[in-house]
Amino acid sequence: MKQVTCFGELLIDMIALNPGSLVESEGFLKKFGGAPANTASGLAKLGLPVSFIGKVGQDPFGYFLRQSLEDYRVNTKNLIMSETGTTTLALVSLTKQGDRDFFFIRGVHDKILPSEVDLPRNTGIFHFGSLTQTTTPASKATDKLISQAIKAKAIISYDPNIREFLWGDLKRAKLVVLDTAKKVNVLKVNEEEAELLSGSKNLQPAAQKLYRDSLDILIITLASRGCYYKTKNYEGLVPTIKVKVVDTTGAGDAFNAGFISGLYEAKKRASELSNIELEKILRRAVIIGTLTTTKKGAVTAFPSKAEILKYL
Repeated sequence: MKQVTCFGELLIDMIALNPGSLVESEGFLKKFGGAPANTASGLAKLGLPVSFIGKVGQDPFGYFLRQSLEDYRVNTKNLIMSETGTTTLALVSLTKQGDRDFFFIRGVHDKILPSEVDLPRNTGIFHFGSLTQTTTPASKATDKLISQAIKAKAIISYDPNIREFLWGDLKRAKLVVLDTAKKVNVLKVNEEEAELLSGSKNLQPAAQKLYRDSLDILIITLASRGCYYKTKNYEGLVPTIKVKVVDTTGAGDAFNAGFISGLYEAKKRASELSNIELEKILRRAVIIGTLTTTKKGAVTAFPSKAEILKYL
């Protein structure tokens, strides 16, 4: 049976204990983090065989993250433990207005080299983000894995998860992400990213500009409104459920795990699904992402199969 391989940042989320900006934070809670790593762990929790490729430091944080992945039953054979750098830290707080305030202490996640990566031969789905495209070495490593995934005829899933403070230049981010979108099968962005990449504030015109024939599906997540999707033959809105939101960290990553697991279980590409099949998978993904917002943290907030079934 082929597996899912996730590639990208694996880091520590330092979650502020009190509401407010990071300036106002009085203490932090250490949590497992990193968008592709969150997705990998979510997939493993759903019972899929998953490998993770990334880079952390040989420090207490790096060992904690590796152990966490293994506890979730994610294969860490391709995780690099750097002797010369530290694990990346992301400080996150929730402001009184409900927005997230981020600050990164950059470690080795984006210093991974092409010589350090190879796509496992039995990869059927390859998922990654754009944070490894912000530096030259890691960008080359990303390109290598994309090329290997194309050669292996794997389904390629891309969630850019654009962070302006890591890119420095949003114009460069836009060029890189749009170029990468030409090589993937699944492109998932949020509303802000859709506007940035398309130049349009309106949903359907933005989707029209972003969609291309090489894609099996374009997905735009809409926070509390669910998601919009577009394929060659179908498009539509999938609503979500009403919940009390506690923390939105990792909701998009959980959505990715839900959607990728749906493709894996269907044994089909999104372009091969009927509209009914596609909306059923998207509905489940939306529910998984939404339920993740009801608790603090990302992976620790990922719902159980029993919790998911209650809403299906």
